[in-house]
Amino acid sequence: MAAAGGVLAVATVVLVVGSQAGGDIAPPAAVPRGLVLSLLVSVPAIIGLLGIVRRDPVLLIAAAGASLGAALTLGSIITLPLVIPALLFVLAAVGGTAPARRATWIVAVAIAGLSLGAFAGLFANTEAHCWVAYPSDGGYSYRMVSESETSQMMGGPGQPVAGGCDGGALTVRGVGLAAVLAIGSIALAFGAPKPRQVAAA
Repeated sequence: MAAAGGVLAVATVVLVVGSQAGGDIAPPAAVPRGLVLSLLVSVPAIIGLLGIVRRDPVLLIAAAGASLGAALTLGSIITLPLVIPALLFVLAAVGGTAPARRATWIVAVAIAGLSLGAFAGLFANTEAHCWVAYPSDGGYSYRMVSESETSQMMGGPGQPVAGGCDGGALTVRGVGLAAVLAIGSIALAFGAPKPRQVAAA
């Protein structure tokens, strides 16, 4: 039950993160930030759900590490609740079956490491994008500019009405690297040795 609560809590955070929208005036992102973060945050839920099905403490601990790491990496009030499923996964792991070998706990570290590496790869490959907005029929048109151009006069005839810079715009390269690591984390979880059953005393 504790682990099931952890999966539900992670899924809730995924929904909140994915629904976040940008400001009123801002160019559409080439890479949808909310969607990408939602998919990455869902990785601990997938691993934890597999741990529940298998009654595998190794996978539950891996899910706990991935959840806690995601909360610390993103450092947002929105993702802070990820600490809760991390604790719930640990509680569920305490009552789980013993793994076949102690060495299989290395698998938990590897799974969590790949999941956290996905976030690191995503944010290590961001770019700075600066833009200005011009009024157009039914909305705004945008032009990519240098940072200095965003401080020009705004609102005059033929002039932009808004401008700004996004210092952490996601890139296709970063998303690709994150996807590879996240998929690797899930694949390793599915390929992890199943725990041995402990005979009742």
